[in-house]
Amino acid sequence: MSLIGELTGVLGLALFIGLFPIFVCIVIEQIAVIERYSLRARTRGLAMNAVLGVLSPSLVWPLQKLWHLIGIDKAVSVPLWTWLAPLGAAAFAVQVAILVVASDFLAYWRHRAEHKWFWPIHAVHHSPTELHAANDIGHPGQVWINMLCVSFPLSFIQFGPQQTPWAVSFVMTVLSIYIHSPIDVHFGPLRKLVVDNRYHRIHHSLEPKHFDKNFGICFSIWDRMFGTAYDPAPSEWPKVGLANLAPPRTISEFLSLPARVMMNNREAAPQPLATAAGLRGGSRSLDSAAATALASAPTVNGLRSSS
Repeated sequence: MSLIGELTGVLGLALFIGLFPIFVCIVIEQIAVIERYSLRARTRGLAMNAVLGVLSPSLVWPLQKLWHLIGIDKAVSVPLWTWLAPLGAAAFAVQVAILVVASDFLAYWRHRAEHKWFWPIHAVHHSPTELHAANDIGHPGQVWINMLCVSFPLSFIQFGPQQTPWAVSFVMTVLSIYIHSPIDVHFGPLRKLVVDNRYHRIHHSLEPKHFDKNFGICFSIWDRMFGTAYDPAPSEWPKVGLANLAPPRTISEFLSLPARVMMNNREAAPQPLATAAGLRGGSRSLDSAAATALASAPTVNGLRSSS
């Protein structure tokens, strides 16, 4: 396959993985909803997600090609697929489940790093004052952070079928979009293990008591293990956004917002972390196209996760 053909395929899959779950959530948001927003109100977020879906793979793909050309990932490998292959038909599902857990653990620490060291970029994700599926936005620059914190460590794991990273990306993207949706569907007691929309809304809250809480994307156990968990009361549904930073209204504002944050001397950050000033709270490892899926997907992050 030519390089242009490979990149085109990556862009197409990235757009599908990023946008299809959003459209599904938008439909659900019309049925069981806590806060109702018009379809028109979602157009900006959809446009920004489309731009993100194109730019993120385009930014990370050349770096992934270089990564595999150098062959650093071949130096060390965790032979996960070798261990799981004897399970037969169940091996793929078990592998995806393990990698979702591993990816989410890495995404938790990436998320904390974004608040501590990369706030101007991550502020884009926290800027919307209307939290819904289409507004699960993130700046394209976050793809490099995700590649460093999530994709590169995962590239040392031996994967099975090349569909694996896309499957992992799809699962985490669906969960990431759901936790930003204002739908009246939550996990109740299972919130002790899995993140739902009520739990994650606390992370976007404008209330100081909620700052630097609930960093988890898929699983809340990381927050509980590392002291960042806050369990919302049944009636707790706080206002969201950033007190000193308006959400982007155009693609230009979306792309330039990190520069605005830096020029404003990080005034967009409502509360620092304890140690950070001005911050808020068969087959070998992946081929370059498959690895790009993990680096550029919204949650794997996260992108876009963006979370």
